[in-house]
Amino acid sequence: MSLQTLIEESRRYGSDSRYVLLGGGNTSYKDGGVLYVKASGWALSSIGSSGFVRMDLARMETIWDKTYSTDDDEREEEVLKDMMASRLEGESARPSVEALLHALLPFTYVVHLHPALVNGITCSVEGQKAVERNFPDALWIELVKPGFILAKIVRQRLALQKEKSGKTAQVIFLQNHGVFVGGATLEEIATQYDQIMGNIESLVSRKPDFTPLEIDPKRKAGIVSTLEHLTGATIVAAFNREFAHYLTDERVFSRIASSFTPDHIVYSGFKPLWVGEHSSVEEAYATFEKTYGCEPKIICVQNTGVFSVGEKPLPLFFDTVAVSVYSESFGGPFFMDEAMVLFIRNWEVEKYRSTQVTT
Repeated sequence: MSLQTLIEESRRYGSDSRYVLLGGGNTSYKDGGVLYVKASGWALSSIGSSGFVRMDLARMETIWDKTYSTDDDEREEEVLKDMMASRLEGESARPSVEALLHALLPFTYVVHLHPALVNGITCSVEGQKAVERNFPDALWIELVKPGFILAKIVRQRLALQKEKSGKTAQVIFLQNHGVFVGGATLEEIATQYDQIMGNIESLVSRKPDFTPLEIDPKRKAGIVSTLEHLTGATIVAAFNREFAHYLTDERVFSRIASSFTPDHIVYSGFKPLWVGEHSSVEEAYATFEKTYGCEPKIICVQNTGVFSVGEKPLPLFFDTVAVSVYSESFGGPFFMDEAMVLFIRNWEVEKYRSTQVTT
């Protein structure tokens, strides 16, 4: 096994929309005290050797001996400084925000992904119960701030688990985030992912139906023209049977009206804009911008269609809808709370990632 093997497998996962969208997910490989971990902003689908950062595992371990600020911004800045200092000489790329978590997992390989099928459980009301019932050897981590805090909680839980059972979980489900899988070989990890996906697929009662539907041409042209004028960007329109279901009224729309995971916030915005069938798109857009201090990336017009500001937000909105559909089998959708959404919206790390993603 080697870094080249990891690159090939990373590209395989990254090219499969069931597992990865845009820059989501990360992978790592440990060899001789060195951690090779995906650099922030790289897409797995096209990653090469320059997309991985070499880090000193012993130096990363000393991070746990330090005391950091209780202020979110100060803490993350301090940890980032120590993370950057843990890179081997000659490295210039910024390690993935989850590099600490990769480092502490005692497996040669670690693959972290955000499949919609998996997040149908992790972003559901009964997610923890479903995981405990169907994946008894896995670890469940409740919604916590990503980065250092997440790694710290996982470290504590792994230690408790090791003390009780003598084993370390190879599979870790993160609420409103995704799943980590570790193993001695990439074949072992691939088998684990096949089992996870197959198990969850057998549990879901309904799958999303994205059969395309046509948007009224005149209505579409008017909305696209308005949004292009407002945004100065190319507008991409989409409509299908699943969208039609969620765009019937605001009650149904509420099931896709917020953020499931950090990736959704980074790439498709922290919430889509709802526009009533007989409302002004321009006025609704202006109200959203005034209320939230940012522009919407996804605009949903009742009984009409979905309009994306540029191409990038749309795949993540499809993912939002898919997650919501899958969550129906586990008690319904469960979004990140407002405090977490605000933290991620203002988090320097995710702002950096959104500007660096390579496709």
